[in-house]
Amino acid sequence: MSLLTSQSFAQNETGPLEQTEEEPEETAAQAFERLFIDSNVVISNWFDSVAEGIDLFFVNKKITDEPSKINARLINGSYIKEGEGYINRTALSVSPRFHNLEKYWNLKFSTYDELEDGRGVRRGFLRQTPREQNYGATVGLFRRLGAVRVAFQPRIELQDPLQVSHSLGFESVWDFQTFKANPKLEFYASASKGPGTFHSMNFNFYLSDIYSLTWINEGDYEANAHKYSVTTGLTLGQQLSETTSMSYSLLTYADNRDNYHLNGYNLSLSWYQLIYNKILDYQIIPHLDFRQDDEFRGRAGLTFQFTVYF
Repeated sequence: MSLLTSQSFAQNETGPLEQTEEEPEETAAQAFERLFIDSNVVISNWFDSVAEGIDLFFVNKKITDEPSKINARLINGSYIKEGEGYINRTALSVSPRFHNLEKYWNLKFSTYDELEDGRGVRRGFLRQTPREQNYGATVGLFRRLGAVRVAFQPRIELQDPLQVSHSLGFESVWDFQTFKANPKLEFYASASKGPGTFHSMNFNFYLSDIYSLTWINEGDYEANAHKYSVTTGLTLGQQLSETTSMSYSLLTYADNRDNYHLNGYNLSLSWYQLIYNKILDYQIIPHLDFRQDDEFRGRAGLTFQFTVYF
């Protein structure tokens, strides 16, 4: 008891033995980071409230507890090519999901044609050319037939006069433990290019927990131009961390105009980093093109793209 009393008296006389350290002041960079994240959350919640109101307006009652949401992407891409100069282009894609109205119905508004954007790696994660400005709205109807995902997506293009394009796609993923196969078949038609067919059979091989190898095989036929284009190549992927990855690619291009021949090949390095999950990421792609039009002389280029999600 005397020991406890003496310790208590000593603390009262001299104050507490340990004092709480003051929290460091927030830097300008940290303040901007917090403001950016908070603003993104506010905008996302506003989009979701708009979707919920529109959904309930259509059906006049709540059928499911699953909240209606609007997923939006703002994509800014900068493209530099030797001999062609610099191009910067911004694209926006807005996809509301009205769960009360129709569970499998998906509506999209975008400043570019997302259907065309998904045909091939050169328009996807290895993009090296600007997206064509093409304002329009797409209605997506999705079903699953066993292991095959079926999507029918008509699109209205806001041009004068209005134009309509259609897409019917079949896609699946086959898992063979040591590798995966991703077959895809799409029938499409547009007012500018006419009917066409896109098909691909890509194989992804697991080399280790860090490395993977993708064998790319793609073909695209445009009926109006009677042109058949083929892309083949290899991409080595390297996972540097949970948020950062790199890929090293060698792709070859061929077409049948005037006869089937090699049209060019491409060497590229892609750096991808996720900064904030479901908020912000960016990608840098330096590449070297060898095209028949340039007598297969190398022409350097650089793509920088960042995407903001709401």
